[in-house]
Parts: sequence; structure tokens; C-alpha cells
Amino acid sequence: MRNILLTISLLFLFVSPLAAQTQSSYLMRIDSIRHTMPSLKDKQLLEAYYKIYNLYYYAGDVQRERQSIDDLLEEAEHQKDVKMQGTARTALLYYYYNNDLNDSLLSEFPKQQEFFLKNSDWKFYYDTWILIVNHYIFTSQSNTALREVKKMYEDARKRENQYGIGLASYGMGNAYMDIGFHEEAIQAYERCIKTLRHFDAGSSTLLDVYPYYCSVLSEVKNYKRMLEVTDLWHAYLDSHRKELGLDSEKSANSSYYTYCYNSRATALMGLGRLQEAEDLLMKAYEATKDVRDNAQLTVFYNMGQLYSKMGDYQKALDFNNHIMGTFVDDDDVSGRLMIKKQRAEIMLQSHRFEEAASLYKEVFFLADSLNINSVRNQLNEFNTLFKVNELEKEHQQAKARQAYVVLGVIIAALLLVGLLGVYFMNRLRQKNRELAIALDHAQESDRMKTSFIQHISHEIRTPLNVITGFSQVIGNPSFKLSTEERAHIVESINTNTHEITNFVNELLEFSENESQNHYVISDCIHVNPFCQEIMKMVEVVNNGRLELIYEPQVDDRLTVDSNRMALERILKQLLNNALKFTEKGSVRLRTRVTDDGTKLEIAVADTGIGIPEDKRERIFEKFYKVDSFKPGLGLGLPMAYRIAHMLGGDLTLNREYSGGACFLLTIPLNNPNKFGG
Repeated sequence: MRNILLTISLLFLFVSPLAAQTQSSYLMRIDSIRHTMPSLKDKQLLEAYYKIYNLYYYAGDVQRERQSIDDLLEEAEHQKDVKMQGTARTALLYYYYNNDLNDSLLSEFPKQQEFFLKNSDWKFYYDTWILIVNHYIFTSQSNTALREVKKMYEDARKRENQYGIGLASYGMGNAYMDIGFHEEAIQAYERCIKTLRHFDAGSSTLLDVYPYYCSVLSEVKNYKRMLEVTDLWHAYLDSHRKELGLDSEKSANSSYYTYCYNSRATALMGLGRLQEAEDLLMKAYEATKDVRDNAQLTVFYNMGQLYSKMGDYQKALDFNNHIMGTFVDDDDVSGRLMIKKQRAEIMLQSHRFEEAASLYKEVFFLADSLNINSVRNQLNEFNTLFKVNELEKEHQQAKARQAYVVLGVIIAALLLVGLLGVYFMNRLRQKNRELAIALDHAQESDRMKTSFIQHISHEIRTPLNVITGFSQVIGNPSFKLSTEERAHIVESINTNTHEITNFVNELLEFSENESQNHYVISDCIHVNPFCQEIMKMVEVVNNGRLELIYEPQVDDRLTVDSNRMALERILKQLLNNALKFTEKGSVRLRTRVTDDGTKLEIAVADTGIGIPEDKRERIFEKFYKVDSFKPGLGLGLPMAYRIAHMLGGDLTLNREYSGGACFLLTIPLNNPNKFGG
């Protein structure tokens, strides 16, 4: 974690003059500065304290570093230098962070934030806030990190602070990448780069963003974009050589450039440009062959990948062996998994099937161990996040109806998550008995399990937090509430309970639909009365907010052979979606007979935000959401699409409609499967 401190703006200007010095030279400089301090006054004295702090940091003297921060803060307060006070307070938080003093970090953070807020020091305000977000990520509390960074993002947006927006976007990208939401991570990193590239204060953050961004692009195999990003990355490094302490000759041998070369080589391999990748990796190899750090590890790993693709399996194994013997500890389960998986793939490609099978078996067990720990950590975080134990205790004391509802919902949610975890872990163990052939299936099952749990915990968190907070207020007899306040609290609890109930109902409805292979075509539906009835149901939800319009273009006597319940389910889903994404204007329902006279077309059009061109291909995927901030699990459109096909019809997006979003449902007028099983 300490290397993160090297890239924050607090110390950015000190990397060059200090990085190459030995510990003894640091101590000599400290003695020299202390010798001159009795003759210094005001700003010169304050600057001397600041230099001593930096020297102790680079010397790795943790105890004296801590004391030097206190000395710097005391002198800054004495001189009433607000800017240097902010620097010392930020250094204190980074000291706790770099030395894993998590309790001190979390307890000290609010006090320092209050100081930055009071003095409108927005740079340190957001620099320290992102520190807390990274703390949650590095301690496997990704959902908590995501909640925190969204608060930070909204805070920066309200203040129209572009630096805060850029920094929060960086943290959001890290949190999304950690929980496997790759598309959301990519959007966040793009927003961060776009926002911070014009800020001198944001240059140090970009030093971290580029490698993370390339990593997630590699995960989704967008190698063309990776090449473009590494061009931007390399240009950024060239423009900041002086701040990084590099000259032109040293650039090629620095770890800053080595990570960039590695990412570019990965992209070139993905595009099949192996010779270019080899030239680049050899350059990185020469730069790192005499050191032992993470930069060298990534070079060796990529060399193994490259030679495996080129068919030189012995060279690939040599690099793999070197990593295993030099870098990977027995306690590093994820590291061993990565290297053993690479070795198994090399064996498989070189037709050494027996050795490959044995290695894949080890890979399965290691992956299973990591998955179990991951699920356990998620459940522990879920339990901590919602403070289940405290909530149960308060429910027993309060004996209020709303409190029992909350407890029931939380227990149901935990049981649901637990059962899903048990189900998918059992399924994964069963898959582990299969060797290389079953590898892809096991990985897909694991991905679906993780995505499912993440979506549920992500969507249910906000209403549960509201219910938990208000229930604590109601259940505590020391709180004196007026009738209006109590009514408002009860209304908020009921509203959020209803929202959670909707999530559960959506899951149950989706599960029921997934288990159904067909719908019996047993109803003769009069189209116009049926659609008018649907619009009345939706108006209950709309409550006069938008204009709901039914535009029939069919004869009043027209009927259609279908399943009434299934058709109602599709239309209610489409109309409710239209209400959700429309702030003002109207929602229209149109009916007409297709030109060939064989089908009924029902259009649902709104004047809402519409669907961006680059996201239209994925709207019918399970769990995909165009706007991650909107409520829902991303199951409605996939379910409606599946039902439409089971009715013998289709559901599509009208790409020519530009006033918002328009979905077209077509079903046969006279279904040949009527009354059929």
C-alpha cells in the first residue's frame, strides 16, 4: 500500500530529488536541517519541518515519521498557516493508511474532513476521501467502497468540483472492477481521464488510472481500445518525466514505462501481432532483469503468455517456473492460482494432457477456495453493513409493527443470499470433478453466482439503510417525535419496504418465468378493452405525473388468441419501465395490425431519456442496466422478451424512434398453438 503515497500530489514534487538517496544520506540531510533550524523563522522554519517529514518517510523510519507529522502540524497551527495544516493532516491520514492502522484511519478521517470543509480546501478534502474508498477496497469491503464513493461523487457534483468528480470516478472504477462490473468500471475510468487530464492536481491520479483501465479492458478483451489508451499513457509519462524524476535515457528502464509496455504487449498479443509484442516485452525484460518487483513479475508472466501463443512451450514453461520459484509464496492463493492456470494452459496447448489434467484439478481446488472466501467476505460485509445484530436487539425492545417488517425483510434477504451462495458453491464443487473440458462451465457458473449476489446486495442496500435508520429512531424511547415526524418516518419505512418487496417479487416472477417452457394459448382477448384496462392499472402507479395515452388503430371488435396473464405481464413491464425513465411528457400505447394482416403490433413509446446507441445491443441481457443508479435488478426486459417468444411473437427496440424509447411487441392474431400444450 505504501507505493500509493508516491503518486499523490502531496509528495509529487519530492519524488525526483529524494528517490535515489540511501537511508544514510536521508539521515545526514535531516541532521543538517536540524542544525540550521534554530536560526530559521516563519515560513523557512515551516518548510524545514516539512522537509524533515519527507526525509523520514523516504528513510522508512515509521516512528520518527509519525513524530515529524505532529511537529509539522504544531508549527503550522502556531503560524496559522492553513495550507500547511492541511498538508500535515493529510500526511497523518496517509500514515495510518500506509501502516494498516485502520481503526485510527477511520476514527481520524471525519475530524480532518471537517477541517478541510471549514477551510474550503477541496483538493485535500477529496484526496483524503478517496483514501477511505481505497481502504474499503483493499480490505475486501467492495460494496461499502462503492456506497462511499457514490456519496463522494454526488458531493462533488453538487459543488461542481471537477477535481472531486474525477477522483470519485477513479474510485468508482476501482470498486466496480473489484466486484466484476467491467462495463461500469470502463465508463468510470473514461470519465476520470476526461475530467482530470486538464488538471495539474489530477496528474498523480492518472498515474494509477491508466494501468487499472488497461487491466479492465484486457478482462473484456477490448484490445483495440487498449492500444489507444497505452498511446495516451505513454504520452502522459513523457510529459511528466521531470516530476517522476526521469531523464530521457532512464525512461526506458523505469517501472513507470515498464507497466505501460506490458499493457501494450498484452493488447498486441490479443490482436495476434506477436512479433511486435515480443519486441516490446524484450525491451521491458532488459529493463527489469536485475530487479525483483511487481513490474518484473508482470513482464515474466506476459513472456510466458507470448511464447505459449508462439508455440515455444519450453520457453513459456521456463518463465512460468521462474515466477513460481521467485515471486509466489505458499500463502498467496490468488498468485498460485494465476501461475498454475497459466502452466496448465501451456501443458494443454503442448498436448501434455495428463499433466494438464492434474494441474487443472489443482486450479479447481484453488479457485473453489477463493470463491468460498469471497462469498464469506460478501456475507460478512452484508451483515456488518446492515448491522443485523443491533437491529434485532432494537426490534425486541421496540415491539413495533414496522420493526418486525424490517427484521423479516433482512432475514429473508440474508437467507436468499445464503441459499444462493450454498447452491452455487455446491454446483461449483460438482463441476470441479470434471477436468479441462468442464473449466469454462465452472468459470461461467462462478461468474453468474457472483454477479447475482452482487446485483441483489447492490440494489437492496439503499432501502435497507433507510429502514434500519428510521427503525432505530422509532424503537428508541429516548427520541421524542412529533406526530408529523412519526408519520413521515412510517411513510419512509413503508415506501422502502415496498421497494424491497418489489425486488423480491421481481426475483420470484423471474424465477417462475425461467422455469416455464411455454404458455397455453387459451384466451380470446378483445384488444381495445384489454389495453384500456392495462392503462388504468398503470395509472395507479403514475398517479397523474405523466400523460398516459392509448392510441388504438384497430377495430373495436378485433380479438387476438393469446395468454391474457402473460400478455398483461409484458405490457405492465414495458409501461412501468417507461414511467421509470421519463421525467416529464407522456407515455403512449399504440395498437395496429401489421401490413400482412397476421399479427398484432403493440407499441409502448415514451418521452424519456432514451437508450444510448452503444447500449442498445445489451438491453435484453439479464442483469444489464442502462443506468446503474435507477432501482431494479435488470430482469424486466429479459423476462418480457422471453415471454414474447413463448407466445410466438417478438419484442424489439424501435431504433428509428428518437423522442425517447419505443418498444414494439408483435404477437400472432390467430395462434396455431391455441389450446395446445
